[in-house]
Amino acid sequence: MKKISAVLLTKNEEKNIDRCLGSLHWVDEIVIVDTGSTDQTLTLVRKYTEKIETGDIRKGFAYNRNLGNERARNRWVLKVDPDEVISEDLASEIREALAREDGADGYYAATRSFFRGKWIRGCGWYPMYQVRVFDKTRARWDLPVHERLILDGKTETLRNDIIHYSYDDIEHYFRKFNLYTSMEARRLREEGKRVRFWNMPSMFLLRPAGYFVKSYLFQKGWRDGFYGFAVSLYSSLYVLVKYMKLYEMQRDAPDSLLRWG
Repeated sequence: MKKISAVLLTKNEEKNIDRCLGSLHWVDEIVIVDTGSTDQTLTLVRKYTEKIETGDIRKGFAYNRNLGNERARNRWVLKVDPDEVISEDLASEIREALAREDGADGYYAATRSFFRGKWIRGCGWYPMYQVRVFDKTRARWDLPVHERLILDGKTETLRNDIIHYSYDDIEHYFRKFNLYTSMEARRLREEGKRVRFWNMPSMFLLRPAGYFVKSYLFQKGWRDGFYGFAVSLYSSLYVLVKYMKLYEMQRDAPDSLLRWG
């Protein structure tokens, strides 16, 4: 039987961590990469594991996830977040998949996300397949924010969903919103993207509006009522704010190449 390590990134997750780690009783190891918790997260974590690494969120999510994979003693990794839960059905399915001799190198699972207690079926939130179980010798994480797994090998899709309790409230949403938009703006800047007079209508109007239309109409966010509207609106604001932060960065940067115009 192949052994598996669950790898999690944490920062101030005291409200969620017990629920998440309690659902991982079946894994062989839990590895935590903490990026600066100041609440009771690490005290709660130590009830389940002593394998805690110190990460650096300034280096991006991919760096920290790769760090966790490196510290895991097992070849197989389960990627799970502190606000997620692995059901008993999904746990059994993962164990069965790893027991097969002719199995894949990575396994996709759908994510069933709840926003303020409501399951969001539209807005591109469901099923939102991601590789969640993988052979770490054939995979690595890329991108500082909204990281992606690059996997060299065969994949299959699991039947059962991961349960994701995404945000406790609007304040929680915007704390993450602020972090992610800042990291995304920094990534755009490093890639050489600039706000110019000629692309301002696209960056500040057309792209945010287009994202709302896509999420609310084409991805059927309207079926989720008020929260579908809210998710679509916040997603469009995300696009707007990351470009506004990019503009601020290039105005404030001393490098003449980053100045306006």
